[in-house]
Amino acid sequence: MAKSPEYQTAKTKLESFCAYQERCTHEVKEKIKAFDLRESEIAELLSFLRDNKYLDEERFSRSYASGKFVIKGWGRVKIRSHLKAKFVPNELIQRGLSEIDDDAYLERLKHLAQRKWVELAKEKNDWTKKQKLYRFLAGKGYETFLFDQLDL
Repeated sequence: MAKSPEYQTAKTKLESFCAYQERCTHEVKEKIKAFDLRESEIAELLSFLRDNKYLDEERFSRSYASGKFVIKGWGRVKIRSHLKAKFVPNELIQRGLSEIDDDAYLERLKHLAQRKWVELAKEKNDWTKKQKLYRFLAGKGYETFLFDQLDL
């Protein structure tokens, strides 16, 4: 079957889209919606992108997890939930999260906690201060059982 005129345009744009930064299949499928393509062409495009290493879910998962941890300071809970929202399979989410070193993870948690604790210095009530700190850390995606390891 002949390819539609949009196919080559879509292929070129998707190659650039995927080459610019790591993408997951869900993001690429969302981008494909902008083009008027048949289902067979969409499947062929996705296959092409995978075969030519433009699209790799495992590589995306690893890159996403390490990037969000290093750059944004997110915890594993938040990273996991954002990867799930992108329909990344659980096995690949686990592989991505394994990129985060446990010692670096705890150090980052302690650093964030100390910095926030200083910000909350004007809070008079220690219980309220701790609640605000814990809510902040949970919002960043850190596991609550790790909060016991903080020296405040």
